[in-house]
Amino acid sequence: MKKSYHVKAVWDDEAGVFYAETDIPGLNVEAATLKEFIEIVEELAPEMMNANLSRSHKNRDEHKAQVTLKSAAMELCYA
Repeated sequence: MKKSYHVKAVWDDEAGVFYAETDIPGLNVEAATLKEFIEIVEELAPEMMNANLSRSHKNRDEHKAQVTLKSAAMELCYA
């Protein structure tokens, strides 16, 4: 079964960084640029999804996270 998760880059004017609003457990991202934000999310989101969402599954290797950038939003699928 495939489930989608979302990551939204939100600009914090005071701190001068983008931060993540997300429904992925354990994913906390801050970056000075949107490009850097996307690179970090592409690297960390699958790791967090595989680490935190597969705990209830007997065979963790059967479940893999994939990141797809769609327009200005990221769609993260966990199957």
